[in-house]
Amino acid sequence: MRDAIRMSIDHLREKAHKSRKVLVVVTDGNDNSSVINLEDLVGSSQQSEVLIYAVGLLSEEEKREAARAKKDLGVLNESTGGESFFPKDISEVERIAHQVAHDIRSQYTIEYSPSNIAMDGSYRRIQVSVNAPGKLRVRKRSGYYAAPDAVNPPRGSNSLISH
Repeated sequence: MRDAIRMSIDHLREKAHKSRKVLVVVTDGNDNSSVINLEDLVGSSQQSEVLIYAVGLLSEEEKREAARAKKDLGVLNESTGGESFFPKDISEVERIAHQVAHDIRSQYTIEYSPSNIAMDGSYRRIQVSVNAPGKLRVRKRSGYYAAPDAVNPPRGSNSLISH
């Protein structure tokens, strides 16, 4: 699973022409032979500016595998600003697809200029908060790498703000 996600990220980075790149991963949660580890995949996903959503069709019989898959997919989604869904029934997948499409259309891009402009390759955390009436929810990338050759220059954060 992790190798397939990494190859998909690389494909989007090289071939996609739109500024917004989204990867929807539908998985049973089992990773039985990937070479890339979760930490390296998270780093790659953070540098890619690919928003990752996951639909985990997890087995109730394999509770340990399902728990690990939920945790790993959650870490990956949090690092990119995506979200994980774990439907109990396959019939819920259509509703989830509509929700993901709505989320993608409801995104706002927030740009900023960091006070530390050094391109030293360090990882910089991003914090976004909203002070507005209503029940707004913010999802964002957890940060960016300050590197001159990085895909994501230190000027902004793709954030999803929805009701």
